[in-house]
Amino acid sequence: MTDSEASDTPRRPRPGTAAVIAYSAGNFPTGFLLLAVGIWLMRVYCPNEPDRPTLVSPLIFGAVSFGVMLVAGIMDFLVGFWSDRSRHPAGRRIPFIRWGLFFMALSFLLVWFPLDHTGDAVWWVTDSFGLHLNGLWLALMLGMLHVSFTVVVNPYLALMPEVWQDGQDRVRVSAWMTIFNAPAQIFAFAGFGAASFLLAGGHRFLGIPLDNGFQLAGVVGAVLTVAAFLPLLFLVREPPHSADKEVPFGLFRAALETLRNPAFVPYIISGALLMASFQLIEAALPYISNTALVDDPADGDLVAGLILVGLALLTAAWAPLANVLSRRYKRRQLYLISLAWFAVLLPAVSLVGHVPGVSARWHMGVVCFLLAPGMALGLVVPRTILADVMDHDIERTGYRREAMYNGMEGLIQKIAMGLVMLALGALFHAFGYTEDSPLGIILSGAAAGVFAILGFIAFLFYPLDR
Repeated sequence: MTDSEASDTPRRPRPGTAAVIAYSAGNFPTGFLLLAVGIWLMRVYCPNEPDRPTLVSPLIFGAVSFGVMLVAGIMDFLVGFWSDRSRHPAGRRIPFIRWGLFFMALSFLLVWFPLDHTGDAVWWVTDSFGLHLNGLWLALMLGMLHVSFTVVVNPYLALMPEVWQDGQDRVRVSAWMTIFNAPAQIFAFAGFGAASFLLAGGHRFLGIPLDNGFQLAGVVGAVLTVAAFLPLLFLVREPPHSADKEVPFGLFRAALETLRNPAFVPYIISGALLMASFQLIEAALPYISNTALVDDPADGDLVAGLILVGLALLTAAWAPLANVLSRRYKRRQLYLISLAWFAVLLPAVSLVGHVPGVSARWHMGVVCFLLAPGMALGLVVPRTILADVMDHDIERTGYRREAMYNGMEGLIQKIAMGLVMLALGALFHAFGYTEDSPLGIILSGAAAGVFAILGFIAFLFYPLDR
């Protein structure tokens, strides 16, 4: 776009507080949907209590998760490309949110309701070939959830740097998104953990039989998902179409140009590894609680949920300071600090209950207290770094391609997340995940620390000194 074209473009008024809050509210379901699935869904399909049947083996659960994440990652890439090239009258981003919202809420609801309560049922396609019924259901529902999540959330995240183009405004929106992320984490942690504890053994809700509390939490989560995104559809408007949105690149050229951005590759590798490290330890935490922190295994999910809530509240308390630090100090340095923070502390989480002379509860409390500042930095800073990366791309190419960056980010992150669940399932399968055989749980912390260390090394190559 030429300077004359830029001068002729009418200056848009800065979106008000109502638009900021309406947009940021979308980060509530964005924050809890995959988080709840990543932490609790394995507990539904792969319980470690002797009185609950295993609905799928941990290895199958991990393999299905990896396959689903791979497909969803490819969809992130495609949705980013399609969104950047969209000429819909309502904009390049909001129509995707509108179209995908129903399927995202529905699949999140259904994934908590496995078809077979015994884990033994097989759907025989031929006389000699059959599909494990729960494994098939898990693949279909988890696949629908991740694909529809991509259709909604990729354009949702790409919308922020388009609507708010000033760096300080972006920090403000990022801070509000972090504020909404705190109750999202509380719901994902305490809501699901408490529901599992209170409705252990089954219940009926509005005449519907429920096998466990996770299913009730899934119903509530589906409703909240729709409610949180509706204000955005009414109150946030995309900037009008302009020359810098006429992206001429084909699919593979668009991906290649993204990877040619020298700031993007270190950012996305480090970000994917950071997410993988923390997801791994979060998924293992209910098993840590179940085997090392409680006397009655039935209390394990509730305790794990409360631990995660405490960590979320501590993180939210640190968020304002993280916001101030991101304004005063270079974001590159702050992000490196958060990566190093996790590399040191995450392995200590899975050692809870296995350090001689150290109380398991005190051990967990101290580790969570120390993790919170790093988590606050890890939530606030990366969004602003990605906006910097996108701005650098505009300087390089002259085009606005935010969704493509979110799509490439989603591709790499989902592959990393799929590998996490595959690794966790393999560790549990090979080394055990019960109180009598906990080595698989212990090794999960070491694996999380390795991911964080590799992320730190990758981000050392980030070239933007901001």
